[in-house]
Amino acid sequence: MKIVRSLFLSAILVLTAVLTAFASPEAPTDQEVAQAFQEANTVYEWFEHHPLETDGKEKKDTGYMIYYTVADKDYPTMLALKTRVNECFTEALAGFIISDSRMYREFDGRLYVAPSAKALDPRKGTSTINIVRVSPTRINLEISTPIMEDPVHGKTNVLETKKTIFPYVKTLKGWRFSYFESLE
Repeated sequence: MKIVRSLFLSAILVLTAVLTAFASPEAPTDQEVAQAFQEANTVYEWFEHHPLETDGKEKKDTGYMIYYTVADKDYPTMLALKTRVNECFTEALAGFIISDSRMYREFDGRLYVAPSAKALDPRKGTSTINIVRVSPTRINLEISTPIMEDPVHGKTNVLETKKTIFPYVKTLKGWRFSYFESLE
């Protein structure tokens, strides 16, 4: 009986240590939330408007797209890229971001990028962020983005303000965004 109890207590201690290792702060500060948002935005934009830079040393032509080796040494493989995406977004959203993209591929153990991106929307102005603490496990970032008439031709009248909520939720792996979209 003592052996069973000892094993049970040991298992609880190990489980507690594992969960603690993956936990983020119980209540991140507004500054930490804003920093997490900026990091997530950078990573998300790698799949929208600002792909990782290529060194142009090697290319692979798939018949559909031409891919070039990624210059950033922090992301030598698809696994490294997926790991970074999973650090910012929930598992479901990270999986969607990666699977929906044709921009990145791995060939011969190296990460390649098709350096094409979506066009920026010149009508979008500078966004503002409002942090709302909904519960101990959810923080909403309410983002307001002004949509201007035609700034390319000098018409900067704000036609509307687009409001988007970016939920920042506590998961077993720490705080992650469960919804994201481009602000550009």
